[in-house]
Amino acid sequence: MSILDKASLIQIPSGYKSTKLYSLRPTNGDGDFTFARASSGTRVNSEGLIETAQVVSTTELVTNGDFATDSDWTKGSGWSISGGKATKSGTDLAYLTQSSLISVIGKTYRVKASITNVTTGNIRIDNFTSGTTYTSNIEIDITYTATSAGVFRFLGWGGFDGSIDNVSVKEVIENDVPRLDYSGGASCASLLLEPQSTNLVTYSEDFSQWNAINNVIVTDNFTTSPDGTQNASKLVFDGTTIGRIELSVSASGTNTQSVYLKTESGTQNVSIGAGTADLTEFTITNQWVRYSHTGGGTYPRILCNDAATIYVYGAQFEQGSYATSYIPTSGSTVTRTADVCNNAGTSATFNSTEGVLFAEIAALNDSTSTSVYSISDGTNANTLYVGFSSTSNTIQAQLVVGGVAQTNMNYVVTDRTQYNKVAVLYENNNHKMYINGIEAAVDTSGSVPSADTFDRVNFDLGQGSFDFYGKTKQLMYFDEALSDEELSDLTGQVNLSFNNLATFYNYTIL
Repeated sequence: MSILDKASLIQIPSGYKSTKLYSLRPTNGDGDFTFARASSGTRVNSEGLIETAQVVSTTELVTNGDFATDSDWTKGSGWSISGGKATKSGTDLAYLTQSSLISVIGKTYRVKASITNVTTGNIRIDNFTSGTTYTSNIEIDITYTATSAGVFRFLGWGGFDGSIDNVSVKEVIENDVPRLDYSGGASCASLLLEPQSTNLVTYSEDFSQWNAINNVIVTDNFTTSPDGTQNASKLVFDGTTIGRIELSVSASGTNTQSVYLKTESGTQNVSIGAGTADLTEFTITNQWVRYSHTGGGTYPRILCNDAATIYVYGAQFEQGSYATSYIPTSGSTVTRTADVCNNAGTSATFNSTEGVLFAEIAALNDSTSTSVYSISDGTNANTLYVGFSSTSNTIQAQLVVGGVAQTNMNYVVTDRTQYNKVAVLYENNNHKMYINGIEAAVDTSGSVPSADTFDRVNFDLGQGSFDFYGKTKQLMYFDEALSDEELSDLTGQVNLSFNNLATFYNYTIL
């Protein structure tokens, strides 16, 4: 039997939908996490591209989209419904309308339709999308965000003669969607959890809106950016003096500026910062890299002393000591709210008198903030919490019973922003912490909760404080104490196998 077959809860980020992160075990859904984030958020996908995390709703917003009956659509001149299609003939400009479906400003939609039997003329989805015109047979599959409230309708014009079938409109959901992130070229996903942050740069991609100083030439939408589309800008510095682009923001205290940069060819020294003296110089290459600078100031800027051609994308300026995931803006500041991921398991999942909590985690930075995950009863009075302490590069575990700390174990790792495998064992008068294959701490005194006390895993202390912000590749709970050898193997480099684990990776993303 593999060690992993002993686990009563296994979370390896794979399957999710809006408000839900699925666990691989238990298989009845008791181990699934509830997830919330009252805004959109970006991630790096498995292809290495920046994208907004989103899922397509399973709810169909179109009625009778297969035109099985002559109903639910208002037919303008020349339109008819028969034989499972809507067909238009004649020279009149006329609409085919589903009056009950009206877009909501700010919501994103996926629209699909089959345009067939086209002989002449033009057709477009009007007052609901950007109005792309189609002049031949095509399978439409577009996604867009509504900027106005419009009724869903097709417009046939220019003597359109053709048919429509298989019409579908579904909402694309971005809020409350877990982010499975592949940053750094990772081959498997990590659950990314971050605090709230605001991008104070009002134009993160449109650098023509920035102030170009000392003969800097800005060309927007010049080349492919880290999101895979042609929306990165070109900056040409003539080298006669120190050239820069900058934008005024409203900020105070410690801030972090970040931006994606690459050269047209070769290498080039470029500085970023928010003031004349508050700068960091980087040697950039012809590969996209995100660079960041932490300091003060209210003028995020990019400077170059020499003649150079630089490509730029994704400027961000946020309060705090490190850069969080990219927050796109286009004319105003934008806030990404905090990720909240909690409530996996029930009392049947956990053994309150003995067990092991394991996770593979990386911190977002080596800050002085406490950031933990836990098993608990939903309070901080009965909790086993593990995570990053307020001391640099320190991983901490503490068991609290009835409001009294029973054990407190700490271990300093080389770099907690890199992934560390941490397992914490608890049983009466026997508490251990293993990290990366070694026994990191032991405490041979301390009681445990009474039976059926623990009933959930939270990415916080248990009751909503000291939220865990970081990246998690895997989290598991074992409802029995493991041997020292098993703890070493679990946190070490041994290739552990879980029976039929491959089948779990076939989760459908809903």
